[in-house]
Amino acid sequence: GDSYEDNCGTCDDDPSNDCFDYELELHAGANLISFYALPEDTSVDSMMSSLGAAITGVITEGGACSQISENNWVGSHCTIHPHHGYWMITLTDDDLTVADAIPTDLSLEYTLQTGANLISFPSAGSAGISDALPDNAEVYITGVITEGGASTQISPNNWVGSLNTFDGGKGYWVISSMAVTFSFELD
Repeated sequence: GDSYEDNCGTCDDDPSNDCFDYELELHAGANLISFYALPEDTSVDSMMSSLGAAITGVITEGGACSQISENNWVGSHCTIHPHHGYWMITLTDDDLTVADAIPTDLSLEYTLQTGANLISFPSAGSAGISDALPDNAEVYITGVITEGGASTQISPNNWVGSLNTFDGGKGYWVISSMAVTFSFELD
């Protein structure tokens, strides 16, 4: 579970900027994940340190970062971004600990290109696919795929498949018929 405490030193009444620690459960092999809160240091080296040698690579749309020896990472994408989804390649089952993480702004804007886009979900919670996608963007989104599940939009706001929700901590391939920019609709 998440242990919320204001250890960022914000000292105000706004919980949206309070740091907390959380864990993402990983299994041996490829894990499609995203981050709904990030620490100040978003380097792959720092963020993956709790896994040690158990993680070998971090892959996102358009790039990757590989651990060539413990805490020695090389690649074209060695910084974690809040709007990206990531394939984490691990050798063993393990929990990735994200410490002193600041919640992602729920109004984060996503810019989709025509075709497949590997994105995050910015909330710790869950939201139905059609509920979370604003109508002006949903009309262009033909499919959503995550590790172990997928859904296709067969008519406006009518989704079929094994995937019913966007869930915090998971990454998503979102298939769009044209370029569109949106923010998830979350309460």
